Amino acid sequence: MKGAKVGLERIKRTLLRDKTGSQEDVIAVLKSDLSELLDCYFEVDPQSIRAEVEVEEYGRYEIKLSACAFRVRGAFRSG
Repeated sequence: MKGAKVGLERIKRTLLRDKTGSQEDVIAVLKSDLSELLDCYFEVDPQSIRAEVEVEEYGRYEIKLSACAFRVRGAFRSG
């Protein structure tokens, strides 16, 4: 899962760099990376991808991600 590790590092760098920047930029990166990752496993509806980032007390981030898929990709179906 090299892609997942690369995506995670990209998200970490973006969040660290964005402490004083635009939250919309972070959300755009999250949506893009989430879409790319999920596309490995599912046929995702691109319009359904949602990302929300909130900064909690003490600077901790709460990250909410969601997406809808039409189907599971063939190699990952069970049964």
